[in-house]
Amino acid sequence: MQTKIIANKYYDNNQSDNNHSLAADTKPWNDKNAKPFVRIKNISKVFGNVAALDNVSLDIYKSELFCLLGKSGSGKSTLLRILAGFEKSSTGIIEIDGQNMENIEPYERPINMMFQSYALFPHMNVEQNIAYGLKRSGMKKAEISQNVEQLLSLIKMEGYNRRKPHQLSGGQRQRVALARALARKPKLLLLDEPLGALDKKLRQETQFELINIQETLGITFIVVTHDQEEAMSLATRIGVMEEGTIAQVGEPREIYEYPATRFVADFVGSINMFEGKVIKNEAADLRINSPELDVNIHVANNIACALGQTLWFAIRPEKITLQKEKPKKRSNFAKGIVEEIIYLGDVSNYRILLNSKKRINVTRPNISRDEKEKISWDEEIYAVWHENSGVVLAS
Repeated sequence: MQTKIIANKYYDNNQSDNNHSLAADTKPWNDKNAKPFVRIKNISKVFGNVAALDNVSLDIYKSELFCLLGKSGSGKSTLLRILAGFEKSSTGIIEIDGQNMENIEPYERPINMMFQSYALFPHMNVEQNIAYGLKRSGMKKAEISQNVEQLLSLIKMEGYNRRKPHQLSGGQRQRVALARALARKPKLLLLDEPLGALDKKLRQETQFELINIQETLGITFIVVTHDQEEAMSLATRIGVMEEGTIAQVGEPREIYEYPATRFVADFVGSINMFEGKVIKNEAADLRINSPELDVNIHVANNIACALGQTLWFAIRPEKITLQKEKPKKRSNFAKGIVEEIIYLGDVSNYRILLNSKKRINVTRPNISRDEKEKISWDEEIYAVWHENSGVVLAS
């Protein structure tokens, strides 16, 4: 059995048909006949009187880079540990590649796990760290050397094989830990906050490297993170977790543009939210009256709701425009005072105090250096939005 590397593609000949990257136009989660690679069925986990997971079900497909996103204590790491076999679920089953994992020990599962701490052996050099699992599996020395060399090429660290972990940067240690986790070619790689120890700039750079490695190998990755930007950058799909449940599953754009609940809308990115009651709901014409605004909210859509029902209108800061003149239309704007301006180079963030004393955030791109349209502190301003720019939430 020959292992080879072609254009940085490290794979095993016998697995090459299975380990293929997910094509951009292939979305098995939209295919009712597609078979999930990882199937999580009705998983619950109770610690004493505390339910860490509550009847979680989730399907993940082959070659996905799936992110579990949530706050600390939401249950994402517990779910990862159950997948790895380090924890036993109270109820439910885990299937990987069609095999029930209930009675399979952690070391017998087709899984490897990369921890946030990286857990590199300090007394071993890079080559020895990567080779550790291969030696334990009884692989021949020549084959180990070949595999380590190919993995070093994959993570772009040729020539670093004799260095110890303390002689590496944080990003380099992260890549070595990743290579070690990949060395035995797991079917599924679990990554617990893999970029959490890196500074922002290095984290952004490493995100692209992680995506490239995953796409090259075609191995299914499940990443746990609390960082929304990281999840949006990495994932084919995101599962947002809230208090031991899955609040929403979707592609990054879907999660951001069409959050299913107020929790998801508020947790993923910045959002402005107005509470109000339905005063009209006809075809492509939903009207909401909010005491936080001087005019009604008009949404060019209709949803299943009753007159008088309480709803929440959510809109992202970048979908609101600012103007000095009062709009001619009679809906979808708010009058206020510019309370704060934060210049961030590419964009500026404006904090607007409305007449109702509610504060909203507006983001404007700094496209031009011209200051003709400059907006100043304490200036009276109108925040305006289109009827299709926000989403209406019932819970």
